[in-house]
Amino acid sequence: MIMCLGMNLALVCVWRLPSLHTENKRMKVTRTKAWKKAEWEYTEMHAQSIVPFIGLPLSRAEIVERLERIIEICPKFYPTLVEIGLNRLAAGGNAEATRKLAEGFTLMLELAEPGELLEELDGLIENLEMFWRFDLSKHYLEILIERYPERALFQDGLALATVRMGDIDAALLHVAKAVEMEPDNSRFLSNLGWINLIAGNVKDAGEALAEARRLDPDEVVTGNLCVHRYLIKHGGNYFDYLLRPLEREEIDRLANEEKWREVDRICASFNQQRVEAMAQALFLENDQKRQGLAELLSTLRLFLAFVDSLDPSGYFLYEDLSFIQTHFKSIMHKFNVKFDDVDDEMVGQVYEALIQFYGFLAARGLVLTREFKSFKKTLLSMTNVVRYRNDMNEEVDASQGKADRGK
Repeated sequence: MIMCLGMNLALVCVWRLPSLHTENKRMKVTRTKAWKKAEWEYTEMHAQSIVPFIGLPLSRAEIVERLERIIEICPKFYPTLVEIGLNRLAAGGNAEATRKLAEGFTLMLELAEPGELLEELDGLIENLEMFWRFDLSKHYLEILIERYPERALFQDGLALATVRMGDIDAALLHVAKAVEMEPDNSRFLSNLGWINLIAGNVKDAGEALAEARRLDPDEVVTGNLCVHRYLIKHGGNYFDYLLRPLEREEIDRLANEEKWREVDRICASFNQQRVEAMAQALFLENDQKRQGLAELLSTLRLFLAFVDSLDPSGYFLYEDLSFIQTHFKSIMHKFNVKFDDVDDEMVGQVYEALIQFYGFLAARGLVLTREFKSFKKTLLSMTNVVRYRNDMNEEVDASQGKADRGK
């Protein structure tokens, strides 16, 4: 029933039957008029956010406001508590967001339909991973493992959260336990291979990935095998792979041959990997960076995707900073025109995201230091772009008024 912000994976699993006491408690809450009304309001809100009946889709602030009203109707309607927490995490919140999540998580365990609980828990963990809150997903997974020690899925999830937290040895223990419990699960084997790639254990990674490919050669396994082949040849670990030198000659060759699908694939891969490397570094830096990471990544991806749409070359590599710097004022003007709700705060978030990202790339030699310093100087010296846009709009309005008076 819970409609979290990311995609939920429906997993087939035989769940432990609830006790009679637990079932009676659940039914006592979920059959009340307040629960039914909250459920109807919640479903209607999501329907409107997907297909708005009148006007634009609901904004995040409007969604949270609606969710707060639903909580007033039924304080134990846990989907709203979880979603409020996730929305606030996405906006950089922490204390209140985590409190709402904790309350929603506890009620979910008590009140969710037994046949839907696993899917809802998986959806919650996926959303936390999407927002780079592996500290929170680790906390909840530890609770779930204590409650359901027979579930290999939770051991695997805890391994992923733990390795993002920087504890590779503990992560290897958790994922090995998941594989031991379900030796024919290709997902667990692929994750065992991936964590070994992070550790630099190339031989062990290859063995796990070969078995995962034999069971199910899906896209994730194929991607991990690509990393494995690179590390066999060049050495290092997974994060060295994310920051490997750009294959510019290969990209140019494919572009000259007009193999655009392959060009797009390679460029997208490099772009995503650079962002992942930065996200991992910021996540481990300190709690403050961790709390604002979801919003920073969302802003960065939105802006760079917009730049990509303007690049006349047909393909845009994020480390091509010279293109952004050369056309930055024009890009920002068009960005403001396209997104009418851009304000000073949003512009500040764009600037912060760009400084963080390109500072990270410059520190690792992927962008020239002097180029980054020049770009940072451009950002810090620019006048208020939003005010510039408003001035332009006033000029257009004034011109339109003169034209109307001349009719």
